Amino acid sequence: MLKRREFLQAAAGLALTGRAGVLAAEQPTKRVPQCLPAVSGTLWWASAQQNKEWGAAGWEQELKEQQRLGFDLLWFVNAPSILDHPVLNLRALLDLCNKRKFKVILDTSFNGHWYKTLDLKDELELCHGNIRALGDQVAGHPAFLAWYIPHEIYMCWGKMETYINDLYPALLNACKAAANLPVTVSPFFILDRTGVFGNFQFNEPDEYRDFWAKLIRRSGLDIVMLQDSGEHFSYVTDQQRRPFFKAMSEACRETGSRLWGNVEVAEMECESIEHYEQRYGRVHHSAAKGITWRPVPLPRLKTKLTLAAEFSRRIVSWGYQEFCRPTLSFKAKAWHEAYQAYRKSL
Repeated sequence: MLKRREFLQAAAGLALTGRAGVLAAEQPTKRVPQCLPAVSGTLWWASAQQNKEWGAAGWEQELKEQQRLGFDLLWFVNAPSILDHPVLNLRALLDLCNKRKFKVILDTSFNGHWYKTLDLKDELELCHGNIRALGDQVAGHPAFLAWYIPHEIYMCWGKMETYINDLYPALLNACKAAANLPVTVSPFFILDRTGVFGNFQFNEPDEYRDFWAKLIRRSGLDIVMLQDSGEHFSYVTDQQRRPFFKAMSEACRETGSRLWGNVEVAEMECESIEHYEQRYGRVHHSAAKGITWRPVPLPRLKTKLTLAAEFSRRIVSWGYQEFCRPTLSFKAKAWHEAYQAYRKSL
């Protein structure tokens, strides 16, 4: 998602050597769902070219299609790029969203290689400018629901931790000053314990909980949208996900923030991490050639949504724009129709 694959490669040089460990076998306990097991909205990479090609009519059609799936939220990344678009600017797009009863999350934007340079002054200068510009044009808009800090992490150590500890609070304060709305982040977790994808430090779920409780408290974050797919592979199980959802739910409960699930609707096809290593070697999946992505099959998606609903107040998703829109492919159209039927059944 976004620049995560590149970030993970760069983060290897900043992380300490990983330690071995085995996730404690945790039997799922029956919990009352906190939300409907359904996606309420999708992450969308804003594109000036797309706005030019679609215009208002194209966006109206897209919003109608998303409403058929029960979506009522758009989570924009790269929003500043369409702020003053000559065909359909950001405010006009928010007007369309409001007309269709969609709420919108807007990002602060980011430098593409922030995780390599760790230049706090440079990053804040860029983001503060974007935040002020967004606030000037859309603060108070009825569709504007929340801000999003797009600097994605799992856990940080050393220089990266120092950087994030300074970056997150500074961005949150700037967002609140420009438009006093909730501020969100969308972290991920790593399941690779043996360094197949790189020399990343592994963290146990309890370490994950403690790290995020401390960071949320320090930063004042309002909403954490936890990504559910680890390394995005089809072999990742709900049993592997559960301890991290539990850990983050505890961190949010301790700090008074809200947990949303980011249930990804696209994944890479692979039978197991052992199969991956045998086929591609010990290399990060961003550098592996020929990996196939697919929309998550509905039976598998249902269990992912059910798990997220146990812990989350709302569910959003990454992958719809790239892999699941009905005009993209036969597989995408089939997924769209199957999910639409599922959503109606709820």
